[in-house]
Amino acid sequence: MLMNIQELKLIERRNHDGKRTEVLHWDGRLDNREDVIRRLRDSLQVGASDAAIARACYERWGIPGLVHLIGDWSVVLRDHANRTTVLASDFAGVRPLYYHIQSGRLRWSGSLQSLVEATGVSDLDEQYVAGFLMYGACPNRTPYKGVYSVPPGHAVCVSAEQTVIRRFWEMPVGDTIRYRDERRYEEQLRALFREAVAVRLQTEAPVLAELSGGLDSSSVVCMANELIRSGAVAATRLDTVSFVWKNSLDEPFIREVESFCGIEGVHISTHEVPLIAERQAGSAMPEPFQPLRTAVAATARRLGAGTILTGQNGDLMMGNWFDDSLQVAASLRRLRIGRACEEALAWSKILRLPIYRILWRGLQAALPPAWAPAAIFAAPDGSYAPKSVETSLVPGFGGRTGLTEPESFFSNAWMQAPAERRKYFRALSMMLELRQLQPAEPLQHLDYTHPFAHRPLVEFLMTVPADVLCRPGEPRRLMRSAFSDLWPAKLRARRSKGLFNAPWQEALRPVARALLKARQIHLVERGYVDRACLRSRLERLCVGLDCNEHQLRQIIQLELWLRNRAEGELSEHALRAA
Repeated sequence: MLMNIQELKLIERRNHDGKRTEVLHWDGRLDNREDVIRRLRDSLQVGASDAAIARACYERWGIPGLVHLIGDWSVVLRDHANRTTVLASDFAGVRPLYYHIQSGRLRWSGSLQSLVEATGVSDLDEQYVAGFLMYGACPNRTPYKGVYSVPPGHAVCVSAEQTVIRRFWEMPVGDTIRYRDERRYEEQLRALFREAVAVRLQTEAPVLAELSGGLDSSSVVCMANELIRSGAVAATRLDTVSFVWKNSLDEPFIREVESFCGIEGVHISTHEVPLIAERQAGSAMPEPFQPLRTAVAATARRLGAGTILTGQNGDLMMGNWFDDSLQVAASLRRLRIGRACEEALAWSKILRLPIYRILWRGLQAALPPAWAPAAIFAAPDGSYAPKSVETSLVPGFGGRTGLTEPESFFSNAWMQAPAERRKYFRALSMMLELRQLQPAEPLQHLDYTHPFAHRPLVEFLMTVPADVLCRPGEPRRLMRSAFSDLWPAKLRARRSKGLFNAPWQEALRPVARALLKARQIHLVERGYVDRACLRSRLERLCVGLDCNEHQLRQIIQLELWLRNRAEGELSEHALRAA
């Protein structure tokens, strides 16, 4: 899956074979090969390779034509006619692609480590640091100055004169599907989800699926099992891998799904393989869950699996919201005041909030995009809202890096969506821009793929009315009605999912104690984090007090990565000196 470092001088070289366009790199899987070949039948043969299909789309329609390629992919094209090199990534950014431009030379690779070694870049990108500390990543950037990632759904067009980034996929912010019979939503969801899993099972090698016991991963496993047993796909064997720990609420459901599907799954104990470890913080960039991802890669290797299915993106797509009360904005926008009051009353009973607060927030949300306060759509879901919002960032660091508000990092195209759907589109936009679906480095040699990020499924669900997906006290409403017969009976009754709080705390506390004893804190010395605030939070973490743990994890992760990086550089210098 990964490619070696490649480079190109930006001055046009002679095109020996006479082709207008060359594919310099293709990494991925196309899910709609037959459809595209039919559309381009005058220039493509039936057995055309995925790379040939990508080239034909570009030659027929230019950069906008890349939208016709559905799947997980990245591509590099050389357009000889326009003397331009085009680097592009699918809408979800699943397949990594990095690039560096210097002294008239373009270098790229699917491996960040390879690109960093080839370029010799070592200076930290402070905007990436700020983004990582706040959000766990940074759009289009890497930890290294001048080394960038190709934005999902965009093409980076590089010529000797300039570098231009062009979008070829747009979120369906203005579209809404309305059926008179709600059963049609269920039928369409079931059909698209079946397709989303099936296209990822076109391999004869064993397939591995992550199984957490929640509805998303369980749906993927149950559907994959059904497709394999019916002979509808090329795959003939399905295995599962799960993370378990003492008193886990998920383990009974994991075993229920395994029994239902006749699978003897692999269980990785977080007591033996922690979520975070001092010496496993990532190589080219800080990577959360590095020890677990390494263990999953080893499991795949032992089983001979080249494909790993996940349930990622299911929470968002299926409307798993405790608080989706901004739905009242739809009725307010249409001046259906009585209906808005009924909806607000229903939400107030679930959320235990005064009805006037829900109506007021709905009224603010219903304002035109230029007037609606963006903070309303960024409020954390009520069931997961942290008590503390401490970040420990040094005052002024945000301004130094250009990070003052989230809008300075992320696009705001989601504000053009209907008010009741803006929260969904904002979450989707941030997830894609942060490339959260890109596999961790230990898994990048595998087809690590997400059925809930299948583009036709995403585009359908993002145009379904909000109250079809979720209603007061009924998160995942559409999913439950469409998938209920897919699950074992015990899973149908499940209303909540266990969190990783216990294994996170078990893994973080020894690391926090080590950092409290450390004489040197790299983030403090570089002027990113306040020492006293960080120390106070680490002390509270060690005794189980509130400390905005989620954001503190990002500080710890980055600090461990910087520490390992510094130690690696010292070792390298010592070897050279010897």
